[in-house]
Amino acid sequence: MTQNDCVGILNHMETNRYAAQMLIDGFNQEALSVASVTVVGAGGIGSPLLYYLVAAGVGNITVIEYDKLDESNLNRQILYSSDEVGSPKLDSAVKRLKSLNPHVNIKGIGKKLTKENTDILGKPDIIVDALDNFDARFILNEYAVANDIPLIHGAIEGFYGRVTTIIPRKTACLQCMYPKRPKLEKPFPVIGTIAGVVGVIEANEVIKLLTGIGDTLAGKLLMIDMKHNSFSTIELHRQASCPICGRSPTNSHV
Repeated sequence: MTQNDCVGILNHMETNRYAAQMLIDGFNQEALSVASVTVVGAGGIGSPLLYYLVAAGVGNITVIEYDKLDESNLNRQILYSSDEVGSPKLDSAVKRLKSLNPHVNIKGIGKKLTKENTDILGKPDIIVDALDNFDARFILNEYAVANDIPLIHGAIEGFYGRVTTIIPRKTACLQCMYPKRPKLEKPFPVIGTIAGVVGVIEANEVIKLLTGIGDTLAGKLLMIDMKHNSFSTIELHRQASCPICGRSPTNSHV
């Protein structure tokens, strides 16, 4: 869809706002404007991820975040400011994102994701993992696979990060990747810049999936080493014996 094709679908202010990206050959701004994305986590990864999804005009965004802002978050969680320490992150995040782009519908859910409340994830076009623990990530993974919703996974530690896009029953899921669930000790080390890099790459994956432009990380794991300036990808293979996405899945989240 060209910029001229979008005239009439988007209002004049939106057309001006998104003019630069609409110049990209084949860029479908309408696809972004009608899409729905659920982002779980509004911390280090979630901050840049949400900023760029909202800036790009993804029309319907649900943010799930239950925590309060701690001063130690501020080296990487760029949605927030010092005077908000001790306050719920969700309130600040939604307010700031709405001020960035009033054309985007932003819904906040201030709950911790558990196996019992996966209905808060809804039925979006895409779910994005911006979490900091694998227990919640595996809940996301089961839900996404059971409901055939693409899941973008990102994780960070120190100067290192990784990103992949999971297409249910077509690519490896998190259970395929991590048969033995990793355990992260908290607090874990992290430089703020790697959170920014991973969040931006996840946002870029969302935009590519929704517009159909470019190659995604489906079936591939992007390994990022910001300490030594190295980016590499490895192929991921779906496991037939996987209890979540294999031939005889046992997952129960529907």
